[in-house]
Amino acid sequence: MYRIPLTQKASLFLGAATVATLGFVSPALAQATAANEVTEVVTVTGSRIATQGVEAASPVTVVGQQEIQFQGATTVGELMQELPSTVEDGDSSSVDNGGSGLSTIDLRNLGTKRTLVLVDGKRLVAADAKLDVDTNVIPAGMIDHVEVLTGGDSAVYGSDAVAGVVNVILKKNFEGMTFDTQEGITGQGDGVSTDSNLMMGFNSADGHGNITIYGEYMHRDAVTQGQRPYGAHALGSSNYAGCSNPLTYYKNTGLCYTGSSTITSPRIKSPALGGPYVGQTTESYANGTLAPYDHTAYNFAPFQYYQTQGQRYSFGANANYKINNDIDFYTRLTFANNSTRAQLGPSPMTQLMDINCGNPLMSSEQRQTLFGNTVAAGSIAAQCATVSPTLTTGDTNNVNGNAGVTDPTKYQRLISFALRLQADGPRISQFEHNTFQYVGGFRGDNPFLPGWTYDVSGQYGQTSSKEIDYNDALKGNFQNALLVNPTTGNCYVGGSCVPVNIFAGPGGVTPAAVNYFRENLLVDTLVQQMDLQASTTGDLSRWGGQSPWAKNPVSVAIGAEYRQERASLVPDYNTATGNLLGFEAQTLTQGQFDVAEGFAELLIPIIQDRPMAQDLSVKGAYRFSSYDKSGDTSTFSVNLNYQPIADFRFRADYDRSVRAPNVAELFTPAGGSSANSGRDPCSANGASIPTTAALCQATGVPGNLVFNAALNCPSNQCQGAVGGNPFLKPEIAVTQELGVVITPSFLDNFTVTADWYNIKINGFIEETPLATILNNCYSTTANSSQSASNIYCGFVHRDTLGTIATANTGFVVQAEGNVASDEVQGLDFELNYNWDLGNTFDWNDGGSLSFHYLSTWVTQNETAFEGAAAIHCAGLYGPQCGEPQLRYKGNFRTTWVDPTNTVSVSLLWRYLSGAQSELSTLDYPGFTDSPDLHLPAMNYFDLSATWAITDSLLLRAGIRNLLDRDPPLTDYATAPASDVSGNTFPNTYDVLGRQFFLGVNVKL
Repeated sequence: MYRIPLTQKASLFLGAATVATLGFVSPALAQATAANEVTEVVTVTGSRIATQGVEAASPVTVVGQQEIQFQGATTVGELMQELPSTVEDGDSSSVDNGGSGLSTIDLRNLGTKRTLVLVDGKRLVAADAKLDVDTNVIPAGMIDHVEVLTGGDSAVYGSDAVAGVVNVILKKNFEGMTFDTQEGITGQGDGVSTDSNLMMGFNSADGHGNITIYGEYMHRDAVTQGQRPYGAHALGSSNYAGCSNPLTYYKNTGLCYTGSSTITSPRIKSPALGGPYVGQTTESYANGTLAPYDHTAYNFAPFQYYQTQGQRYSFGANANYKINNDIDFYTRLTFANNSTRAQLGPSPMTQLMDINCGNPLMSSEQRQTLFGNTVAAGSIAAQCATVSPTLTTGDTNNVNGNAGVTDPTKYQRLISFALRLQADGPRISQFEHNTFQYVGGFRGDNPFLPGWTYDVSGQYGQTSSKEIDYNDALKGNFQNALLVNPTTGNCYVGGSCVPVNIFAGPGGVTPAAVNYFRENLLVDTLVQQMDLQASTTGDLSRWGGQSPWAKNPVSVAIGAEYRQERASLVPDYNTATGNLLGFEAQTLTQGQFDVAEGFAELLIPIIQDRPMAQDLSVKGAYRFSSYDKSGDTSTFSVNLNYQPIADFRFRADYDRSVRAPNVAELFTPAGGSSANSGRDPCSANGASIPTTAALCQATGVPGNLVFNAALNCPSNQCQGAVGGNPFLKPEIAVTQELGVVITPSFLDNFTVTADWYNIKINGFIEETPLATILNNCYSTTANSSQSASNIYCGFVHRDTLGTIATANTGFVVQAEGNVASDEVQGLDFELNYNWDLGNTFDWNDGGSLSFHYLSTWVTQNETAFEGAAAIHCAGLYGPQCGEPQLRYKGNFRTTWVDPTNTVSVSLLWRYLSGAQSELSTLDYPGFTDSPDLHLPAMNYFDLSATWAITDSLLLRAGIRNLLDRDPPLTDYATAPASDVSGNTFPNTYDVLGRQFFLGVNVKL
């Protein structure tokens, strides 16, 4: 991949690809470029064939240095977030709950694992077992430009290029030294960020080689949700999460103050009560009494982050040395250390645990309530002696049993209770990733085929990471602390165990008890990648391979590739066994796969420089892949270019792409758990899915608990169990694209492109959403026979009390499978115009204006699981759709540059269309649509400027969200916790308010 000089960029801009602010091109330069024939051979993303005057069949958006400066972007992830074709699945700065410290890219809302990320045309090593790529490892200071191809291109690049390809082109052949630093801060005076980098370049004495070295340091301060008024308290809607007591509203919205129903005082449920008794510790507990739960809520919001704390060190080098025309050696070394800190509220414990009748921390009333047949007075032993006529036969309500119990005070009963472990402190997750990659190769003229070139390369990379989760509680230790000897007042297990009085509210969990059950957790991950490639390119002119109507011969690229991906995720014992209360269990995952591939491309110019056929060409590509784990597969593409006159060009593209299952999808054992947004249809608040009591009982709900509040998933977060599948097959995707490029001869420096796209994936590998499983099992519409033999009902596993809200015992299975199809469709539009004010108005000091508009209109976005109705997500958000899937996103940048090309001022208008809850589009009984669940369209304006004070000193500054727009708010429980946070969607909307940055670049 060769660096594209500015004249080539202008050529691409006017002829081949769609270009997003490559950098200011003066009118004189643009006219000179148009007037002169392009002679340099170049290669752009989407093909391995180097050609003169590239005519790309697939739309390629190019983002250059000027756009990086205007945005103040410090990573590729930040830069890509502004493209309308991307969906913000999250990065290491904005994702708190569910984040992993990675900055990823998601094109077309098809998932990060379906976007292939390259650096100089080579794969970047992944960062986790899902093979997600962390773009944090690429500092913005080393980026020359970024090429983004949307649509399938697996025939050229292999697996994962289903939604598209992001190819980061680094600076090369740099000579000298440059230092760049940037400071950022919000309008509230917080969220300070610093990014500094140094780059040095040296040419060899003979002029045949160069080495470019860089180093970078970045630090970012955290911003909690409590530092913004709209995020300081969890907000809810009476239509979804419900409102807490007392009922109060945030400002003039329809959203009330709410939070988690897992509070600092315990809520207790027991099957011994003949129907659950739900209680909470109130002031009356000082007298040992219980009271009905009054719907107070715990406000977890202030603990969480709108911007996570982060830090990054990176350094690297790229070098090349041309020995002769046949051998040009090149290499690249990359290393990055990236750490991120996330924080959540204290552990919300919702568990089934045993408590012994003789626990002296219970009052007589509490004992009588929980254990049933006890007397109201007398000694603890006398009270417990009345629990069961025959202690040795055991308690059928107790899964542990009591066989052989002779001391009635040791008699145990299983209870369910929810308790917020306030004394344990907030849950903190520290993620640290160390990424290393080495690339080396040779290229040059092919000594065996005159006129052809070759490229042979090998690369090895690895990412080692640690996740340390602080302030969790060990489930086993907490259980020990509930079994208390009435005689000694100590735990029966002895040792360092300290009893916990769950009935006394926050004060019942003493510092000594916290020290006993508190634990920090550790997960280690290692990802390794090896990739060997060899290819040769040339034309068939010597063999007569040329159309009689074309001036250029047929071009060919052929090659082979061998790649190995290996990953392991090793949790500590407590994380692996689920012996924890606040964090999610993770299972040991180890595996690898190999793939051997052969590929070929063919570019056939059919007609050139003829009337009504300035260019008619066809390009085809084919790749055969043999995976040792998922079998053989093949991909192909066919592209058509037709340019009847200089003013118009039509392009069409048909691709068959694949994505092979990754290590996590293949080898993760079933058993990991995660909280999912949803409501139990058999609970008191499950009326959004109409069902029958008979089906609820048939799937494990005790008859006396059907449609009872005891089954409510706390905070509408039900438990799902996830896992891999070694029998997965590759996904098959078909991409169709039709486009037009208009470059009118009567209007200089003006380009318009419009491209229709459709991507459909069959055998879509996915975890079935929990809400989808529940709906298709319980809904009287989806499961009209209300039969428990329905395939989706088989995924529902209820605990002893019938709930699906307790990890490891009550959950919904969401294993990976080729269980769905996914289809997206829409229209991309781009306009570029450069207007020389001096030529138009004869203003010598007028400078020039450039306009760039880029937008995406999504007409279809749907997923269909086997045996279930399609999930339509365009314009919606929610439990199944997740982040808002906006129908329309557009960016319009207007830039003025002074006549001396030293000062530029730019205004960016970002438009996001509105969205609404997916529930509002469905006929759900018990759900009433309301304005507070509709997200309005948002308009953001960003102002930035650059000033080249001297040839060696450049200043840049900018204001993001110039008008200080607050984000649109919604119920915090309307979507998965990894998407909605702080009552909004921080990956979609600006949550920090107005932000400023100031940077300086010095050439030394």
